[in-house]
Amino acid sequence: MSKKPNILMICSDQHTARVTGCYGDQIVETPNLNALAAEGCRFDSFYCNNPICVPSRMSFMTGRYSFKCESIGNQTMLDSRYPTLAHIAVRGGYHATLCGKMHFNGPDQRHGFLELLLGSNSSLGIYNGIDRPSKGPLGKYSLGNCSRPDPLFYVGAGENQMAGYDDEVTARTVKWMKKYAETPDAPPFFFVAGFMLPHCPYIGAPRLYRKYKDKVRAAKLTREQLDALHPHHKDYRKYILLDEIPWKNLDKATAAYYAMTEQLDQNIGMIFNALRKNGLWENTIILYFADHGEMLNYHGLWHKESFYEDSARVPMIVRHPKIKLAKTSPVHHSLVDLMPTLCELVGVKPPPGIDGVSMIPALKGATPDLAAKSETYTFWATHKPGLSSNRMVRKGPWKLCYYGAYDSYQLFNLDEDPEEHNDLAKSPKHRTVIRKLSKLIFSDGWSANIAKEIQERLSAFGHPENMKAYRDVLHDGALKNDPLPIECPDYWEGSRKIFNTLEE
Repeated sequence: MSKKPNILMICSDQHTARVTGCYGDQIVETPNLNALAAEGCRFDSFYCNNPICVPSRMSFMTGRYSFKCESIGNQTMLDSRYPTLAHIAVRGGYHATLCGKMHFNGPDQRHGFLELLLGSNSSLGIYNGIDRPSKGPLGKYSLGNCSRPDPLFYVGAGENQMAGYDDEVTARTVKWMKKYAETPDAPPFFFVAGFMLPHCPYIGAPRLYRKYKDKVRAAKLTREQLDALHPHHKDYRKYILLDEIPWKNLDKATAAYYAMTEQLDQNIGMIFNALRKNGLWENTIILYFADHGEMLNYHGLWHKESFYEDSARVPMIVRHPKIKLAKTSPVHHSLVDLMPTLCELVGVKPPPGIDGVSMIPALKGATPDLAAKSETYTFWATHKPGLSSNRMVRKGPWKLCYYGAYDSYQLFNLDEDPEEHNDLAKSPKHRTVIRKLSKLIFSDGWSANIAKEIQERLSAFGHPENMKAYRDVLHDGALKNDPLPIECPDYWEGSRKIFNTLEE
């Protein structure tokens, strides 16, 4: 067995740091993540670089901001010319294995991984009923699509296909760890386990749902707070019909989310037990993080695609069995920093063009004054059709958010206003802060017109810039005889089961 430390990355989907015991939640039960934090380092100001699944993942896989790796929406594909974390690990002498969700769209389902144990939920960008013909009891409903109101109309206790997928991820990971431990002279592993929970549907396992249904409620806002929302968020509320959702559904969705978070923690615990049982625990570096958070009705919003802390800030917990780490870190890091961190861990020179910086100094207790950036591309501005390019920067106590379709800002001082209710963007005495931070937003080639520029550039050299274009090619017959060499669960059938199991 290798003397070099193995590296295990666990990536969950839509897990907000707020709903984690080690981040201060006194209700949710996450004993395994709490124990990991007790042994390692918990980052308290860690951000995703795009609060939506595919762009976030392609960004941290490459160490590049979304606009630099041309992944700006859930239908975009990562060009295989970009080196990923898997390529870096292999160059460092590691065996790179992926089990579960990474949300690779298009024909390249590995992007450097040598082994793929379980296909992603959307290898062809088709998931939870999207772009599928109306069929059976599910009809047009899409309970995993956060750009639709559907997930909040069907909530409660029942069978959730996301949970079933995660069970399989766990089982295959546990089996693989045992086989690895029994393999003589095996190289060190770089293993990524990709979980779906606690991503919607907001449907929790009945036992766990009942445990939380009387303990948690959806966050409440006053009418004054709703009226004070930025137009970007008001338009989003209109787009997914949030004013039409029964309030009891919001409470039920919150309870289901807590249930799914505990179920995620249980699966993580099984993997930790497999490491211990097979003698791997004391030689394995572990990183736990999420691709983005979940709003849970804070600021009157749900799902993601927001720069508020519940959506853009993610949990990041790191354990190193050989090095003493700081217990917590206040440094503003983000997911693009995984790439240079991994490079340092495995002894490989970082590839050119990446945007991240290594987390190793912060893990050892240093507190460099860094800035974290996030971006998102939205389409619900009522006054301006097309994609709106939006960006956020966090530096010091300040968070500045820019919304392209509205050409306007939000500014928060998180030291004084951690819940982000006091927007200072129109305060005359904060103009200097806005001017300095806005330079960071626009300092690296990003612009309010960047989405259009990316689409035009990809189109100019014939790149199928989204999954619709790829499916058109597929349906034309060019790729019909090129099946994907992986197992992909049938999410349509899983979604149909919801209607047979959903409880009041």
